[in-house]
Amino acid sequence: MPEILHDHLKWEQRQRLTLLEATVFWSGEISTGSLVEFFGISRVQASKDLSLYQNLCPGNICYDKHMKRYVVDGAFKPGFMEGSTSELLLVLKLQQQKDNKVMVSLVGNLPSVEIVNPLGRQIDELLMRSVVRAIRFNLELEIVYQSMTSLELATLQICPYTLVFDGLQWHLRAYSIKESVYRDFVLARIYQITILGKADEPPFLDGLWDTWVTVEVGPHPGLSETHKSVVERDYGMVDGKCVTKVRAALLNYFLFCMRIAKDDFKRDPLLQRIVLLNRKELKGLIRASSGL
Repeated sequence: MPEILHDHLKWEQRQRLTLLEATVFWSGEISTGSLVEFFGISRVQASKDLSLYQNLCPGNICYDKHMKRYVVDGAFKPGFMEGSTSELLLVLKLQQQKDNKVMVSLVGNLPSVEIVNPLGRQIDELLMRSVVRAIRFNLELEIVYQSMTSLELATLQICPYTLVFDGLQWHLRAYSIKESVYRDFVLARIYQITILGKADEPPFLDGLWDTWVTVEVGPHPGLSETHKSVVERDYGMVDGKCVTKVRAALLNYFLFCMRIAKDDFKRDPLLQRIVLLNRKELKGLIRASSGL
C-alpha cells in the first residue's frame, strides 16, 4: 500500500487498522465486536474502520454472511505489517504484559537504547498461521516433528492448547493423541502441518499446566556478604530470597531463563550468582516438566 495513505491516517486509526489486519491475517477472521471490545469504540466506528480498511487494501478481506464476520481472502497482501512470524510473536509477547490493551507512542527526549537480541528460530509463516488457527478454533493437527531425542522424524496427531515463550524460543503446548500425554513442541522443529478437522476433547486435563508451584530463588551461598547484598538488591529480594509462582509445566523453562543450572550450588558463585532454594520440594516436578 502506498505510504502516502498511511500519512493521511490518524495515529489511532493506524493502530486499529494494524490490529485488524494482523488479526485477520493470522486467525483468518475478525468481527466488528472484536474491534469494539479491544478498543472500546462504538460499533459504528468499528464498521467504519472495516470499510476504510477494505478501501485502502482492496481484496484482502470479505464479509462472510454465514459466519457473520470478515474473513481473509486468498490474495491477501499486508498493507500495515510485514506478515512475518517474528512480528506476530512480538505482539503475542507484548499482549502478556501489564496493561496489554494500552498502546502507547513514546515521543520526546528519550535516551538512546541498544538491545541485544539472541538469534531467532526460523518459523514458517504458513505453519504459524495453521497453529494460530488450530488453537483459536480447537482443531486437530497432524505434524511432522524432529525432536532432539531422536534421529527420525515423527508424525504425530496433536490437539494444540497454547503457545509458550521460554525467553529464547517458542513452543506449542499440545495433547499428543498417540502418546496420550501433554507435550511441548518447539515451533521451529515442526516441519509440516496438516489440519485434520475439529479436535475431540482430550481424555484428561493437563495437570502440570493447571498446577502452580512456588519457586524460591536466593543468592548463591558461596558469595561474600557484600555480593549477596548486591544480588538481593538486583532482584528485589526480601529476607534473602525472591518468591514467585510458576506453572509446573513451565518450571524447567523458568529455571533455564533465570540461568539456574541443576548443579547451581556447586558452580562458581560469581558465575551462578542465584540458586534455587527449594529444589528438594520441586525435584519431582522438575523431572516431570523437563520438556524436549
